[in-house]
Amino acid sequence: MKNILLILFTFIFSMSVSANENIYNEYQQALKAYKTKNYESSYTLFSKLYLTKLSDAKLNFYLGRSAYEIGHYEMALAAFERVQMLENGNLRNTLEMGRTYFMLKMYENAEIAFREVLQNQNIPQNVRRNIELYLSKVTKVQQKSFTYATLALEMIYDSNVNYGSLDSEYNINTGTLPSEDEISDVALQFYGDITNIYDIGDKNGFAIKNRFIGMYKDYKKDNRYDVSYISYTPSLLYSETKYLIDIAIGIDDLFIAKQNYLMSYYIMPRYEYAHYTTLRSIVYFKYQKKDFQRETEVDLNANHYELSYSLQKIISPRSYLQGTLTGINESKTQGNRIDVDYDEYRAQLMYVNQFTSVYGTDIFMEYRKRDYADFTTLFASTRTDNGGTLSASLNAMYFQSLQFSLKGTYNRVESNQDRYTYQKYTISLGLNKTF
Repeated sequence: MKNILLILFTFIFSMSVSANENIYNEYQQALKAYKTKNYESSYTLFSKLYLTKLSDAKLNFYLGRSAYEIGHYEMALAAFERVQMLENGNLRNTLEMGRTYFMLKMYENAEIAFREVLQNQNIPQNVRRNIELYLSKVTKVQQKSFTYATLALEMIYDSNVNYGSLDSEYNINTGTLPSEDEISDVALQFYGDITNIYDIGDKNGFAIKNRFIGMYKDYKKDNRYDVSYISYTPSLLYSETKYLIDIAIGIDDLFIAKQNYLMSYYIMPRYEYAHYTTLRSIVYFKYQKKDFQRETEVDLNANHYELSYSLQKIISPRSYLQGTLTGINESKTQGNRIDVDYDEYRAQLMYVNQFTSVYGTDIFMEYRKRDYADFTTLFASTRTDNGGTLSASLNAMYFQSLQFSLKGTYNRVESNQDRYTYQKYTISLGLNKTF
């Protein structure tokens, strides 16, 4: 009898192992079809598998995406709704639900879903633009324009407000001079951002975007470093299935210690291309004219040129990784100042993960090198700065559109002219709300 039971148990166990292996192999086959954009095959295979893995959020998400791509929008919505039950707060899934609602002409539901994604400050800027375009079409159907706003309040500690030199003295070609001491301070910062979108074309057509930004930073001890900033940026957007063109012009005005300091004007065309669903290239060029307002600083007036390329990889529905390379040139328009003309190169890496429906994090790293063009007789050299920045933040979302953030940043610059070598760190505690 024992031998019979052992044989029966072995048979059942081997059948279970075999079934699990078959499910695993079919899952891998479906995933391969999905990643190669063979959505017909991935939809067929995932449709067979999902009943065996109803609690698998990733499988249901892939099923929903496959169904969406081949036009089975009702099936896609059902799959995304299952993901929502399993992973409430999954922003990528909410975005896909919004797109599916839109295709089903459920415009009110689409607007609610898109607004929910926009409320999270961690989403990539290119994703934000795509959502804005969808919302512009939703609002066109509903015969209204779409506007949303973000308000933020931050308490910031800065260890080196004045960028004081790292050493107590610095060398020049005739000896040494004392360096300016570092000044630390606490600031209260207010930030406001209002964006309006209006669709002026058919599906995948044109839209107009107007954006207003205002910021005020008030230091507790030393008001010489108080900063105010206002900006207005209108832009024309054009979208197709795989690409987005954004042509923006802008004007901004910077005040320091309540005095008008710098006004600038710029044009910035931007191009985004989706290689496939989870990989996107982003390129922009920026020309900016800097016009300093104080008579003593007009020789700082310059033409600023910037060219940037980013590659963004969506790692999961909750996370992405983005690398950026940027080249900058700035050239003076008048005078003989030696601290205006320069070339700069930057390499940046950003990782963002909304790891639960409430908590998220982002990590940012940057290396930059700036080579000034003019020879400095005081230091008997041409100035070169090498800098690095590292920052990390923890974000918590409460009450849907209310986000708390804690952020730490470390910044260090090493210069061959040691007067300009410095380090600083900032710690900020913030609260922002999107309307």
